[in-house]
Amino acid sequence: MADERQAPDQSFQEQVLRYEYVLKALSDIGEELCRVTSFEAQLKSLLHLLLGTLGVSKGGIFLFDTMTSELSLRCSWKLSSRKAGTSLSRGEIEALEKIADPITFAAADFPFLKDLISQFAADDLNSISILKVREKLIGLLVVGQKLKRAPFSDKETSFLTTLSRNISVAINNFLLLSELRETNKRLDEKIQEVSILYQATQMIASELQLKTLLDMAMNATSEISEVTRGSIWLYDEESEKFALSSHLGDSANLPEHLPLADSKLGHHLLEHKEPLIKTTGGTSEIPVNELDSTIFGTSFIIVPIVHQGEFLGLMHLSEKITQGEFTERDQRLIKVFAVQLGAAVKNAKLYEQAITDGMTHLYLHRYFKQRLSDEFKRAVRFKRNLALIMIDIDHFKKLNDTYGHQSGDEVLKRVASIMRKAVRTHDLPVRYGGEEFALVLPETDMTGALAVAERIRRSIEFEIIEHNGKTIRITASFGVAVHPDSAIETEALIKAADVALYHSKESGRNRVTPAAVLPTTDNPPPPATPAD
Repeated sequence: MADERQAPDQSFQEQVLRYEYVLKALSDIGEELCRVTSFEAQLKSLLHLLLGTLGVSKGGIFLFDTMTSELSLRCSWKLSSRKAGTSLSRGEIEALEKIADPITFAAADFPFLKDLISQFAADDLNSISILKVREKLIGLLVVGQKLKRAPFSDKETSFLTTLSRNISVAINNFLLLSELRETNKRLDEKIQEVSILYQATQMIASELQLKTLLDMAMNATSEISEVTRGSIWLYDEESEKFALSSHLGDSANLPEHLPLADSKLGHHLLEHKEPLIKTTGGTSEIPVNELDSTIFGTSFIIVPIVHQGEFLGLMHLSEKITQGEFTERDQRLIKVFAVQLGAAVKNAKLYEQAITDGMTHLYLHRYFKQRLSDEFKRAVRFKRNLALIMIDIDHFKKLNDTYGHQSGDEVLKRVASIMRKAVRTHDLPVRYGGEEFALVLPETDMTGALAVAERIRRSIEFEIIEHNGKTIRITASFGVAVHPDSAIETEALIKAADVALYHSKESGRNRVTPAAVLPTTDNPPPPATPAD
């Protein structure tokens, strides 16, 4: 009799040990779920361990998506359907979440989701367990018949319930960890975006030189969105034209001005003040004509530059380095940056209006004196050259008397335009007064300054001005002085250039004259002579 009692006890102990092993294995897999990226693989391990322990031939795990309210089959073994799912109503979700015990049902007695369960009629399911943590629905566990087709004992049903709760906790921990990782990732991206925008806006916030500001903005946006091509166009309300003010990449096909009437995209942005986006092979919100396509490309984002409702221009970006499309992140960053750029452009334009001549758009005399003094100090400190070119339009009074003051104004505008095209970003073109102009060239020696002056002189000489049906030809005289060769003080540099200009006038006009070199003990000063 003792031996007969010992056999069941031994069998029971073996079963307990097996269950303890399975629970430990489930715990290990649950921890593994939180460490690995292959959620599906670990889910399959959970299912296989459970089915093997119970001696069941088939089964599956359904997971519930709280965002979509969809219950879908995520992992299965030998079920007749590998893809199945249903959308749960609010009432069904609440009913499943409120069930306390039992959470494991015979498949035939399961009171919910009859349509979903009927899809597995051929599988002859044995049991269904509700997977949940507290009152949070995780999904369902379905298992088929035992291999020997014997019914589940009460202990096996209880063990299935225990396994279901362990699986629920493991899956829930993984989902929470995944959500945390995703939240941290989004937070890191937001921090990076804020950092990028902060650096970019700090860069442009204190810059008052409009050209420099726009070049900085163009470079900043190219780094933000990783593009190789872009442009900024400022809008002139009086002429109803966009002026190309900065660009990135090849500008061979870009005109200097874009009339509003010729650009459907420009007209749309002016009217609506909202960004336009076009993807490769896609269509933009409005038709793109040939000119717009040439300027902006086939895939682009164009954002308006606006300040307090005032349309100042537009910024265009295209041709990403990755050859992909503009992402939502790109669009978000560019839009925010454009808002900051609008304020910076407005400030720079107000500053520019205060220091530039309204007609020629060259710098005023008072700003010239300040900048020349600053550049002179810099040249002395770093032992660099500083060139000054003085320019005077020949016979300007006679031109005014002959053709009228409007023609004279047009001449001044043309000369100013020629000067702007001839200079570098850090050079300073100035309307010195009346028909006199000046040009400050940092880090330029006499040879370089004479070359610039001669290039401008030739451009003026060959410029044909048509005004009110009249053809006007003009010339100009130049005087060039360079620190330290011609002067070692600011006022002396101006005087040296002025004297050289006087010699050009006295020598027949329409020529460039270098200033005399300062005398030394062994080198008496030669007279100023016109350059060939």
